[in-house]
Amino acid sequence: MGFSNMLNKSFKLGDKIKVISGAKKIDCDGTFIKAEDYYLVWSNGRGDILFTHLDRVTVKKV
Repeated sequence: MGFSNMLNKSFKLGDKIKVISGAKKIDCDGTFIKAEDYYLVWSNGRGDILFTHLDRVTVKKV
């Protein structure tokens, strides 16, 4: 099972998440939309839709 599939099984649409690259937060906490083709699709608090490559990032449920 690929990493995108694992994320889609662990999170559901609307879950609150924090995306971290190394020790630094990429953006404000956001909302999980989906993971596909090694990309995380999520929304930040300003309503922007973001596409973040899953290489070297941590996704945490908040």
